[in-house]
Amino acid sequence: MPVPQPSADAAPRRLLRDVVFDKMLAAIHDGTLQPGERLNDDELVRWLGVSRTPIREAIAKLVDYGLVEMEANRYTRIATPTGRQYHEAFSVLFGFAELAARWAFPRFTDEDTDALDALLADVRTHAAARDRAVDDDVHALIGFLVDHADNALLTKLSASVLARARFVTVGSAEPVFAAAADAVASLRDAATDRDGEAGAAAVRALADGMADHLDAVRAADLTTAEPEEAALVITSGPGI
Repeated sequence: MPVPQPSADAAPRRLLRDVVFDKMLAAIHDGTLQPGERLNDDELVRWLGVSRTPIREAIAKLVDYGLVEMEANRYTRIATPTGRQYHEAFSVLFGFAELAARWAFPRFTDEDTDALDALLADVRTHAAARDRAVDDDVHALIGFLVDHADNALLTKLSASVLARARFVTVGSAEPVFAAAADAVASLRDAATDRDGEAGAAAVRALADGMADHLDAVRAADLTTAEPEEAALVITSGPGI
């Protein structure tokens, strides 16, 4: 009999290296893999249940993202975030977010606005409760805007920045709860009005709410003897 043809809506098959990358990235973000932790091939093979090849390909991508450090014949380890990296990641991230809002809001449907409302409700709830989950809410919000900007290059470039920004919040200070809460109403109004410029201004206001903290993080890092190696260790003050 002839071989049946796949249906048109069949999900594309994912490459094993991409599956491994996603699992390792999730483990880095949730703290399963800790900053500074060395990665052992045999342990990763046992954990992930795959051969070394897709693992090494995934690690190479994580190195490109700045989440893993590698030195031949010495070590492969999870990177340790620094204040400089924190400053740089969020400066770039909010630049992308401002572009995304400007391009996304004029394209919004009613369903998109409802989905944004749900994300903003999480921001509002967690900010009011001073819950660090607001970090994840802000990252999800920016990812949503990027996805709806209808710009493939922005989506591609944002992927590593979103991943790094989420990574460098590990061990960082308390989020800027007030700035996150204040952004909710203006973002919702901009989405309702399909106003890209107002959306970009709302994102910029959120970024401005972080500015003093970002400057403080960078200044603290630059006062260390070796700023490129100084770990991000902040125990008080605003952050995100």
